[in-house]
Amino acid sequence: MTWAARHAEAVDLQDRGEPLRARVAASAAVGMAGSATQRAESRLVLAWVSHQLGDRDTSAGLIALARPALTEGSRARADCLTGLILCQDGEHAAALPILDSAVDGLAEDPHWQANALVGLGVAAAYLRRFTVADAALSRAHALYTGLGEHERASTCKHNQGFVAAQSGDLTAALAHYAAAGVDERRRPETLVDRASALLQAGLVRAAGADLARAGALLGAAGRGPAFAEATLAHGLRALRMGDLRSALGSARRAADLFAGRPSWLAAARALDLRTRLALGERPAGVAEAADACERAGRQVEAAELRLAAGLPELVQDRRHADVPALRALGWLARARVAKTRRGVLAACRAGLRGPVPEPERTDLAATGLGAAVESGRARTVFGWIERQRTTFCLPADRRERLSAALGTTTALCFFTHGGQVGAVSVSAGRWRLHYLGSESPVHEAAESLRRAAALTATVDRCGDTAARAARRLDAALFGPLSAVAGDRSLVIVPTPGMESVPWAALPTCAGRPVAVTPSMACWLDARAVESTGTPPVWIAGPGLDHAEAEVTALHRKHGGVLLTGSSATKEAVLRAIDNAGIAHIAAHGRHHPDAPLFSTLDLADGSLHSHDLGRLARPPRLTVLSSCESGRALALPAALLQRGARAVVASTVPVPDAGAAALVGALHDHLAAGADTAAALARAQSTHGHLGFIAIGA
Repeated sequence: MTWAARHAEAVDLQDRGEPLRARVAASAAVGMAGSATQRAESRLVLAWVSHQLGDRDTSAGLIALARPALTEGSRARADCLTGLILCQDGEHAAALPILDSAVDGLAEDPHWQANALVGLGVAAAYLRRFTVADAALSRAHALYTGLGEHERASTCKHNQGFVAAQSGDLTAALAHYAAAGVDERRRPETLVDRASALLQAGLVRAAGADLARAGALLGAAGRGPAFAEATLAHGLRALRMGDLRSALGSARRAADLFAGRPSWLAAARALDLRTRLALGERPAGVAEAADACERAGRQVEAAELRLAAGLPELVQDRRHADVPALRALGWLARARVAKTRRGVLAACRAGLRGPVPEPERTDLAATGLGAAVESGRARTVFGWIERQRTTFCLPADRRERLSAALGTTTALCFFTHGGQVGAVSVSAGRWRLHYLGSESPVHEAAESLRRAAALTATVDRCGDTAARAARRLDAALFGPLSAVAGDRSLVIVPTPGMESVPWAALPTCAGRPVAVTPSMACWLDARAVESTGTPPVWIAGPGLDHAEAEVTALHRKHGGVLLTGSSATKEAVLRAIDNAGIAHIAAHGRHHPDAPLFSTLDLADGSLHSHDLGRLARPPRLTVLSSCESGRALALPAALLQRGARAVVASTVPVPDAGAAALVGALHDHLAAGADTAAALARAQSTHGHLGFIAIGA
């Protein structure tokens, strides 16, 4: 094999995400070089491979050895490589001017110019220069596309998701990541990016799957630096989940792997100390570690560590920072030093204005809710329940409209605080605060009911177990609320641990209209959605024996548009349901309760994702999901409601293979007769069962 062939092999292997094999090929190319220039070119490739494998000193030495023999164009590539290495080490301020200069020097080499632009975009994003970052990545995408390097072009789209994440737009970030379509096996570092965004969004469980896969792939490839970053992210996730021993182990492994990377080492050290503080230890070195984070440009990690150490007075001056997480931490610190309940509530309200990452939003809302509960005022507590769900509170005039809009319906807004479950009821114009007891037995009963109901639905077992769990949960929740519930229709705002409750299975809810909603603000908005008057749409996905018969019978009776078999494609479905009055979809679904954007419905040509619904001018007024547990954790239904739907009917437990044709047939009959969604479902369930279905919205 010639030097040129061996050198090209090394480059190809590196591009394909195989650095261990690339190192062998690049080392061989260095030995086969017939000139100093050829040797220098191969040393550049070996330098990049070495850095990918975590051998930073070897990488720097190879660049220094190569530079004297490089041509002018090759020296620009060396500059690009130096900038990329600095960027990967977390030295973004130092990398930016080097990469900017390299972009100019590589005008005649579009492939390497695109490489430099990608590094420039990532460095600029870390430095919060988002316009520069987007422009650089757009240029890189155009260059790669022009060269036919479509996989690299897709990484530019992925990195635009990273820019969105850095700016705080996590919905856009996750949508970019999903749309980019990067091959995760070849570029597993993209899984770490997505997991980090999921962690920022509070989607902790979903992040775990990505991090586990990333760790396995990066470890097998020998990608030391990226593996270290995945290890650190795993530690952050473990801390958020309360798995402190796992968090501590990950922090210490990451610190060992980050030798020679001071910025990342500071972050790992901060995580180690935060975890030890959470374990009740009093570790030394907190002040020094926080200062090291500040010097490394990691102000958020510094603020988190100081708050964990009980030093909010050192963080409260960050409440006017440009970085959303840092600003929110500043206001959280302000709340912790406040001397009065009014001061606590004011600080928490201020902290929740504007974009706020989910972990900080959760802490601010929980702190505000705690102060509200101490006040004993139902309306104040209600406002903070709403803030926990939607980041804003209904203004006073909309609260009065809520009382009027409820009419003879009772709203029950559940919350948890300090290990206790409570509720605010709004009934007949009166607002009341209720204390229901310990959180653990309520959530245990809710989960027992969901599991037993799922078994009953799928294998016709555990009916008695489900009934006992339903009675236990009913007594815990509705025993203290029986007077306000009466025989009225109900609107329920569940706590996160109660989102999957099959409410119709509870004795208090049996036979009565019950609507479930993520928040009362969402319910009011959904109630305002008017009928479109457009024909219904009936859709059957693949792999369900009963689905086509179900929707064909409904179409025969009610008319409208029918999509079955190969005609039920993603594009056809999106066109048909746009602005529809009713969309009835009998299709397999995969719910991701921690990541609604990745929840899917199976159609003839692939999966329809929640984020695809953003392409609709207006979602269907009512969507019925008859063949999957799409209602679990309000994932797909919440996505539809957020985009302007009035209601969704879905199941919180698996639907039997035989389907629920009789139930949904009766549901549509009652709807056609003029019943609202919750009433129509309650009447249908009274006759046909399938108590796992719930009405979500208004």
